Amino acid sequence: MNKSDEIIKILHMIPHPEGGHFKESYRDKNISLIYYLLKKNEKSHWHRLKKNEILHFYDGAPLIVCLSTDGNTFQEVIINNNKDQVSHIVVRSGTWFSMESKGEYSLIGCTVAPPFNYDDFELAPKNWKPGKS
Repeated sequence: MNKSDEIIKILHMIPHPEGGHFKESYRDKNISLIYYLLKKNEKSHWHRLKKNEILHFYDGAPLIVCLSTDGNTFQEVIINNNKDQVSHIVVRSGTWFSMESKGEYSLIGCTVAPPFNYDDFELAPKNWKPGKS
């Protein structure tokens, strides 16, 4: 069993609707936190939330986070634990974003306050990306 599969098993992760695997680790009336893992060749499909979300890097390969505030252009930010790059990023509400691991896997935490609710989650149509109608 490879390390990403071990993590998925240990954390009791399940498939996420946007792609990858997740496990909610904390929730109260003010905040929610999940573990989120992308394996090699998995992508987090373009989506957005009506709330701010903080992505925290935990383990594995650097994670590419693509962000689009206007739905036409996007920028890439890489999060990891290297001193030359950032270990977390705030994705502002309404921002389209997608993620992909640069290696075998990337494990992050996703914090949402107020707590995540699927009513605040919008998944883009299949094959959508910024600049493509």
